[in-house]
Amino acid sequence: MHRLLTTLLHRDVDDPMLQGMSLTRFELSDANGQAIAFVHSMLPVEKDEAVKRLNSLRSHFLHVLRKAMPKKRLPDLIFRWDDALDKTHRVMDTMQRLKKS
Repeated sequence: MHRLLTTLLHRDVDDPMLQGMSLTRFELSDANGQAIAFVHSMLPVEKDEAVKRLNSLRSHFLHVLRKAMPKKRLPDLIFRWDDALDKTHRVMDTMQRLKKS
């Protein structure tokens, strides 16, 4: 599911704001039947708006996923921004600054 969703994200999304968006993690929640797709972009982007636009395309992604995996029960799909990469970049930047001093 992760690979197929990554392919769909790059192949089917025409929105210029979402170009360069990557699916970084994919988590399935058994408790409430949700699949959470974490995304990130190395390009400057308004993350809240990007997630909002991806969630508005949810029905398209689910339709294609259901066709590709007809015998599977698919959970609801939710997109979220992956803050872990932003935190990692901040730590790396801090380390670089400390190294230079």
